[in-house]
This record gives sequence, C-alpha cells and structure tokens, in this order.
Amino acid sequence: MKNIAKVWRSSTAFLLSAFSFLILITSCSNELDDTLQLVNNGNLQFVVSDFPAFGESGLTRAIGTQDEGKTAWADGDKILVHLYSLKFGDQAVTLTFDAESNTWGSDDASLNYLENETPSITAVYAPDCEIKSDETIGLLEGKKYGEEEYIPAKTAINGNTLDIRFESGRNYSRLRIAAMPEATLTVSTEGFTPAGATALATEPYTLTTDDNGNAFLYGTFAEGATVTVKQGDFSFADYTFAEATEAMYGYALEARPIIDGTLGGKTEATEEELAAMVELLKNYIENGHTTIIVTGSQPVKLLKDGYLTPVVSLAFEQLTYAYQDEKIDSYWGTVDLIYQDVKEIVEYEFYCCDVLKSITLPNVTTVGDRGFWACYYLETLTFGSVVTAINDNSGEVFYDLGYKIDGCNLVLNCGQLNTATEYQPNIETRTWWDTEWKSITLK
Repeated sequence: MKNIAKVWRSSTAFLLSAFSFLILITSCSNELDDTLQLVNNGNLQFVVSDFPAFGESGLTRAIGTQDEGKTAWADGDKILVHLYSLKFGDQAVTLTFDAESNTWGSDDASLNYLENETPSITAVYAPDCEIKSDETIGLLEGKKYGEEEYIPAKTAINGNTLDIRFESGRNYSRLRIAAMPEATLTVSTEGFTPAGATALATEPYTLTTDDNGNAFLYGTFAEGATVTVKQGDFSFADYTFAEATEAMYGYALEARPIIDGTLGGKTEATEEELAAMVELLKNYIENGHTTIIVTGSQPVKLLKDGYLTPVVSLAFEQLTYAYQDEKIDSYWGTVDLIYQDVKEIVEYEFYCCDVLKSITLPNVTTVGDRGFWACYYLETLTFGSVVTAINDNSGEVFYDLGYKIDGCNLVLNCGQLNTATEYQPNIETRTWWDTEWKSITLK
C-alpha cells in the first residue's frame, strides 16, 4: 500500500442542503492474496447532509416559543468518522466545517481498507466526544453522555462516495429546562438513557443555563421516568413522565421561581393562602432566588383594609413588615418582580413593598391610584407596553419611589412618546406623570 497526498476540489454531490468535500481514503489490495488485483489509490468523496428540527410536545409545560434545536451546520462543527478494517483495524478522522467557505476539511488521518471487504463505518455528530488514541470515538474528559447531542449518521459507500446522512434525525428526544440565566442546576433522573449511551444515567447532572435561562438533556425518558431540578438545596421541578418521550421531539420543563397569581383560577383568596404566599416568598429569597415571575392576567384578590388587592402584592407588603419586625433590613430592595401577564395595576397594589428592587410589567396599560405607593427601595420600574390610562385621584400614583436610594429609574415603551400629551414623558427634565425620575429610558 502506498500513501498519496490529499487532493481537494469542489464537489457537485449534495444531499438535501448538504455540503461535501474530498478526503483521502485508500482501498488497498491484500498483499498476501495474489488473486486480488491491485487497485489505484484514490480519493473517497464524503457527502454530508443537514438534519431536521426537533418537534414540540405537550407532555411537559411548553415554555415560550418552539425551540427547533440544531438544524444546520455552524462554523467549527465536527463529525467524527470511525472505520474498522479487518486488515488495518480501527481508524478515524475528524471532519470540521468551515462556514466561510461552506466546506468541510479533515485532520491528517487517512482511512484504509481492503478492496474486497466492506468496512464498518460510523459517523457521528457529538460535541462532547473526540477521537481517542486507539482511534475509537469516546467522551472528552469531564463530560457525560446526555449533556450534548449525539447524532449517529447513516453511512454507505457508493463507488467513490461515502454518504453521511443526518436527515433521518435523532434517535432520542431533548428536554429543555427553563430556569434563570447563568444558573447552576443539579438535575437528577431516573429512567433516563442519555444520547450516546446504552445504560441508564445513574449520577446527577450539573448543568449551567445559557443567557436565555435554558439547559438541555439529550436522551430518552421511559414511561414513569422522573426528573428533579434543584438550584442549591431548593427544588424547582419534580416531574414524572406519564409516557415515554418520542425520538425527534423536544420537551420543556419549567424550573424558574414562578408563582401562579390566580392560585389555580380562584376568584377570592383566604388569609391562610396569604400567609402561605408570604412563607413561599421568604423561602425563595432565603435560598437566593430573588427573580420571581408571577403568571396569570387576573391575579386572585383579597379584601384587606377596605381594598381588593392581589394576594401576591399583599404578600410582598407583609413580607416587608415581617422583615422590619425581624430587623432583617438586608432583604429590602432584593426582589426583581416580573408580572408576566397582568394588564392592570389596581389601587394600592404595591403599597409600601420595600422588598422590591425592580418591577417589570410587559403587558400593563392601566395603572390605578397609588398603585406604586412608597416602594422606597425600588430601583427600576419597567412598562413593556404603552400606558394609556392612569387613574390618579390623589396625585400619588408613583409616590416616593426609590426614596431611600436616591430615586427610581423608569423604562417606557418607545411608543409612549406618541400618546396624548399627559401620557408623554419629558426626557429632558426626566419627568413623567408629575413625577421626577432618576432616569427615563425608552425601549
């Protein structure tokens, strides 16, 4: 057998939106068998396809928009190719995608096999794996199966072409865990077979969420399988799969500090439920989970001091007083509250809620009288939608916001400039609704 230099040229062979390239792979005559004709050493053309998206499933709560997962090749992506020949044993090559040239390249390895044999070939996209010193494919040091994709391709040698087909997709599912950004999670599983592995996972995973708050597990959950998500000692999710996950489908699991403001769709809350809400919030804060999301467009209310007020707001108010009684003032101005769905802030809704550091209101368009009364430690108030109604009977809608920290920053929808005069902010004087703000930002 003799080696020849690699020859690179453009290829006209494509599969789907595929990219292709040439790499040296030599078909060798058996030197011990005179009946075999010596063949010319040549180049085997590799044809690489893209792979389809993950589908979406409703077995777990869907968070946000559908996440299709990886659907196309990106710069630096690698495909690991392993070939086993009866004559030459284990051999492997790493293929790397160059987005600028839209082509694949390889390392310096070559693949050899006998002319009269059909070699065993495996090709896989597996970011957590590498070619080992014995020319086999294995995990990178410190990695575990299930933390990344492991997509085996279908391979076939057709003349001088090796097809590496990914269009058949994954043989596993994906669990997207929606938590807070850049959080470290401990994820324990039972009945979970990781992608790339043949046995169930037995040890917990330590996952770090991305900038969007997502962490992922790749593999298959059997019927009755469980997954538990913790951040520190605090458990955010404990889910049991009623049926096995399907290959090629993505599942989403909520693992954020979320409170159902409706308490399951109730029309009126009780004092006992208010007390339970206070304890839940204290538990979140004491465990370091200070970004709290409240869902539900119509939060359940409780009659308190003559006003019907959302029980969540009352809990923040009582939490403020509870900490004052306990002299735990270090908790004041610690909570970033996101009122995800609500459209109206009612009268006295955030009365003296000193625990709040920021309030984000993506959908609020109406504000009631004294709606933000005396939140002394509030740093930022954000309206994601244009405010079109402020019921100001007292002139104290935004009374003393940020009083203890030299003022409160205001963030408004840029469309606020196009509203009626009384609802327009004055950026130059930093005033809005007869209130002077530390800053006004339009987004």
